[in-house]
Amino acid sequence: MEKIDARKLSPRELSEKRRIAIKLREKGIANKEVAEIVGISAQTISSYYSQYKKDGSNIFKVKNAGRPKNVGKKLSDEQEAFIIKKLIDTTPQQLKFKFALWTREAVQTLIKYEIDIDMPISTVGYYLAKWKFTSKKPIKRAYERKDKATKAWLEEEYPKIKKEAKKDNADIWWCDETACQNLANNLKGYAPIGTHNKPILEHSAKRFKINMISAITNTGKSMFSLYDESIKIDSFIEFCKKVIDSNNGKKVFLIVDNLRVHHAKLVKVWEEENKDKIKLFYLPAYSPDYNPDEYLNQDYKQSANKYELPTSPVLALSVRKTTAY
Repeated sequence: MEKIDARKLSPRELSEKRRIAIKLREKGIANKEVAEIVGISAQTISSYYSQYKKDGSNIFKVKNAGRPKNVGKKLSDEQEAFIIKKLIDTTPQQLKFKFALWTREAVQTLIKYEIDIDMPISTVGYYLAKWKFTSKKPIKRAYERKDKATKAWLEEEYPKIKKEAKKDNADIWWCDETACQNLANNLKGYAPIGTHNKPILEHSAKRFKINMISAITNTGKSMFSLYDESIKIDSFIEFCKKVIDSNNGKKVFLIVDNLRVHHAKLVKVWEEENKDKIKLFYLPAYSPDYNPDEYLNQDYKQSANKYELPTSPVLALSVRKTTAY
């Protein structure tokens, strides 16, 4: 029988194992044979029998294994609450730590800095799991972003845009540009466990990308255009014309970011010439997370290479047209 670790048995299971082992030993069966029957090592069986001859039936009274609750804890309840608050309310940079995010190593440094306890990294992981902290992908935010300006735009400027759109019977469109490579980094496939059983992905050695301009309304209406070259002034104006043509004669209020193309003089001239059809508005600098079209772009990039990988930019254009909105 395969040997088991007696320390992993419940008190009831271990007590029963001991009773069987002692009965067999009293019948004259050797430790080695008893070990094969019970599934516990011969050395452990020998120690059980020696203890039985000394203490009698007390050997069958098995207590719970492990130390009592909260005995030997590294942190007190107050210290735990203090560290949790620090992790929620501060970042490593605010405390002048050389970490970008709260990793196990960063939390280990925090505990040493604040409480002067040298905690093993495995114990740090135990505490993080206990506190229900999990590793998460961070929200990326530019240093240059001005949150006050962003808040003012959301609370003051955007309500004005909505009010003006209602007055002019216009639809609000959110616009953005993105690019998608021929080989996505997020592709995964199932395979049997083992380092030599990883899935094989055949792809072109030549890297290329397809650029896209897309736009979406607050009600979910969307459209896009694909380009094999970088987005230029004429590409942006061409796309604006397509949005106008698709909007059933209603004026277009187009909200864009601060890409240089959007502020180009030719764009300004074209906008003035077509002011009865379109008006451009600009998001605060470095605030992509407030543009709903960003979510359309993310979904597009995640699903564009899901079914087949293009082998040339021409094929990529056709494949992307079937996957984009």
